[in-house]
Amino acid sequence: MKDRKRSRQRAEQTIDYGVPLESAMARRERMADKYDYQFGQERVFPELVEALLEEIPEGCDLLEVGAATGLLTRPLIERAGRLTAMEPSQGMLRRLFMTDLSEDPRLTVFYGLVEDLPKETMYDAAVVTFTPRRGIGLMHLLGVLASHVRDRVVMMLDDDASMDWAFLARAASIQGFDTRMRVVAKPCDPSVSPSEAVRAVLLIARVTGWCPEVQPADAWQLEAREIEVPFPAPRGAATRLVRYFLAGGDRAVVVRTAPEGVDRLYGNLRTAVHRLGREEATVRRTDDGVQLLRLPKAEE
Repeated sequence: MKDRKRSRQRAEQTIDYGVPLESAMARRERMADKYDYQFGQERVFPELVEALLEEIPEGCDLLEVGAATGLLTRPLIERAGRLTAMEPSQGMLRRLFMTDLSEDPRLTVFYGLVEDLPKETMYDAAVVTFTPRRGIGLMHLLGVLASHVRDRVVMMLDDDASMDWAFLARAASIQGFDTRMRVVAKPCDPSVSPSEAVRAVLLIARVTGWCPEVQPADAWQLEAREIEVPFPAPRGAATRLVRYFLAGGDRAVVVRTAPEGVDRLYGNLRTAVHRLGREEATVRRTDDGVQLLRLPKAEE
């Protein structure tokens, strides 16, 4: 009985969050105990903060989703007139309350997920900072926020395509959001390989025109070329597939094979992408296949 209940809960999380959140939440609590560590600091750099603030209306009533210990809360509160910092980790909130931010009258703190917001609560804009949600879970998050926001949602996402931000932009457009993306890069260090440079994606979705009648699952359907690979896969198939993808104009292709061969194909494609085009493409495992996704160019 417990196993069936757990399976049902994980299935529901896959719909709402794209992935089960237990491991992400556990990691958040562990990181909260490291008092010399600001959660997310390895992904935040001055140029990204500057680009983020440019997208926030000055003097607005702002919601920050995933505030953690307040790394971005301070610059956001200076930009906004009022800020509600939302965080689902009690440990992170304890860290936030230990700072002088807790004394700022412009700040309100909310413990929980966006699904916990009172139905009538409204903000001018919302910022999402490096959410652990994936896939269709991002679309679900955007839809929930749209019902609480008057103007725009700004989502800060990793530039590794594992969260399918390109498909999020497409799905958001299908739902009627006025969508724009910025890829922001940290200035290059000559000693660092371009493939290892720190980058992040800002996805800006204006809620004007949002059509909640269009279901997230319908908007998320991918229009990608499908390639069937026999099982067992021929020798060198992954290398040929990656070369074909890099030479073509597709934004994404879905590679399918027999269920028992998907894991091995995924591993071979990851190896081939890393060797042939790690600055141009990435690989994502799905339930019934593998996606090859093209990476964007960053703003230098």
